[in-house]
Amino acid sequence: MLDEALHIVDAGDVENPDSEAGEITAAERIAELSSRSELVVALGGDNALTVPAALGVAGFGTENDRLSTAGLITLDAHHDLRNGRSNGSPVRRLVEAGLDPRRIVQIGIADFANSRAYRQRARDWGITVIHRDELHERPLREIVTEALNVAGSAGGPIHVDLDVDVCDRSVAPGCPASIPGGIQAHELRTVTRLLAQDPRVRGIDLAEVDTTADTPDGRTVRLAALCVLEAAAGLAQRLGR
Repeated sequence: MLDEALHIVDAGDVENPDSEAGEITAAERIAELSSRSELVVALGGDNALTVPAALGVAGFGTENDRLSTAGLITLDAHHDLRNGRSNGSPVRRLVEAGLDPRRIVQIGIADFANSRAYRQRARDWGITVIHRDELHERPLREIVTEALNVAGSAGGPIHVDLDVDVCDRSVAPGCPASIPGGIQAHELRTVTRLLAQDPRVRGIDLAEVDTTADTPDGRTVRLAALCVLEAAAGLAQRLGR
């Protein structure tokens, strides 16, 4: 009888990933890992990790480059479309690298947390935005299905950015930009598992967790760790394990 357990490997750290050279190294490392695995989970740090993680999953710059057909799903209170190079610009930078914004879905965008200019940029570029209020009004499974259909419409790999500041500040105080009124911990966990079940999802990153700002009970770190386990559980369901 075959061993049905998942084979999980800690691939270690990438040194100085915020530098230009470090970002390239990180993307190359993710691409190499993605080529021989079903799912790569990248842990941050700030949201800048989404750039090399998503590029790596798409094989950007390799002979298997699929960025032109790739998709991106973010769970985030913010659009991350700022100018420049920062933790607030990964989505804009990915679009400029060649990711089609019509295959980007942003779930959980919050009111009073984004400037009008970036909201307009998302509209102009054709990004699908599912506002935080919709998460209170629509079934999560329905939202996930819509996101997967949009992001996967060209048949390419999908990367998922889980910015934990999409959660309510009471459950994610270790996220500098989390605000009151975000989603609950169980909702983030549910969405993570549902997304990981889909074979088109080849990468997931967890961003904006600052361990030094967490509460004594470590609730933000615990939530991030549980999301890793939810991703593994979703992958196990995907593979029939």
